[in-house]
Amino acid sequence: MKSLTLFAFTLALTLAGSAAQAAKLSVTEAQARHLQILKAATAKNASKTLTSLMALETEDMAIAEKDRVRMSIGRIRYETGDFDGAIAAYAKVTRGGGSYLTAAEETAWAEFRRDRPEAAIAKLQTVTSPAFKDVTTSEPWFLLGLAQLRVCDFKALFKTIDDFKGRYGEKVKKLESAKTVASKAELEEIGQSVQKLNIVEAEAIQLLYLDENGKPRKGSAPAIAKDSEQLSFPQVEGDEFWLDELEGFRVTLKGCARKGPSQVATKGGSK
Repeated sequence: MKSLTLFAFTLALTLAGSAAQAAKLSVTEAQARHLQILKAATAKNASKTLTSLMALETEDMAIAEKDRVRMSIGRIRYETGDFDGAIAAYAKVTRGGGSYLTAAEETAWAEFRRDRPEAAIAKLQTVTSPAFKDVTTSEPWFLLGLAQLRVCDFKALFKTIDDFKGRYGEKVKKLESAKTVASKAELEEIGQSVQKLNIVEAEAIQLLYLDENGKPRKGSAPAIAKDSEQLSFPQVEGDEFWLDELEGFRVTLKGCARKGPSQVATKGGSK
């Protein structure tokens, strides 16, 4: 009797395993359903889109595909202003997986928009690590500098700018020599980050030039140093061409109140 019971139990487990395996979505099917949901997404049906994505997330599928669904959930929550929800969605992305660094960067944007620049800086320390220099873009450096400006950590900000020049100086030369479509696109992306960082640097110098009462010190503000190591690019659409990238984003430097009122209007991050 015991042997028959054991046999039945083993058979039940086998059948259950077969059913679970059959129910697993293939990569192609998971991607197709994911794309279908995103194609139907609009600002007006964001809630419905999230419901569909969260239902898809519960399906059995390859972990890389599940992470991509989680990324979409995070991005929609970010776009609708639910920054805490976005952070929670990004936190589910598999650590060390193919989407992990992007999730960390986008988490930093959400933390920054949530008015937690210190948390953003902590995330960006990983994203901008030399270990990932071949797989990350230059934009996280702009956000890192902006967050450091937000908390008035000028020493760290100027180090970030120096590290950025060290990281991308030689790379820019190689990309310029390559003269391919891909290298041109990457040069443009780096160039935009350079111009954004230049504005952040200029704002920092202006803040340092104010006295404790928020009034300009006597004399002229120190000029931004330009030397042979300075990265520079031709203007694309003027000094502030990037200000139209994302509407309605203004950062108030509350932590610099003792240095005087100042604001940096930025539209960075297509997140």
